[in-house]
Amino acid sequence: MRRVSRRGMEMKRICWLIVASLLGACTPAPSFTDGAGKQIGLEQLGGKPLLVNYFAPWCAPCLREMPLLAALHREGQIGVLAISFDPASPADLKVLARQYHIAVPLMIPDDEANLPFPRPTVLPTSYLLDREGKLQETLVGELDEQKIAALKARLAAQP
Repeated sequence: MRRVSRRGMEMKRICWLIVASLLGACTPAPSFTDGAGKQIGLEQLGGKPLLVNYFAPWCAPCLREMPLLAALHREGQIGVLAISFDPASPADLKVLARQYHIAVPLMIPDDEANLPFPRPTVLPTSYLLDREGKLQETLVGELDEQKIAALKARLAAQP
């Protein structure tokens, strides 16, 4: 049996760190498919904070908060998109938007494993991402006017 020197062990650690960094850099960027079947990368949605909302048509609180999310989206300071918790196709998204009067972009994650947040276990759940697409906050439960005002105030206070 051969002993590895302390310097050899340190070199081995450095090599593994380099390999791990390279593998992390090769992870595909999160992307979505919209109701028209067009693929959109998370980086295309960047440049401003993004609120990603998981909803389902059977979830009454999800549908109640949709008009508030639409108003937030129209203001333009924070991007908003909604993801159907249930499996959906682009055609299904169009039907959902029309049937429930959803006025925010509806998306299907192309690979939920690549998203910077976990699939929620409770609905509604919203994830606030910063300008670079990094998770900043998880908001569980129905959003109301006070919660959205507090969210906007927190974002305004950030540099």
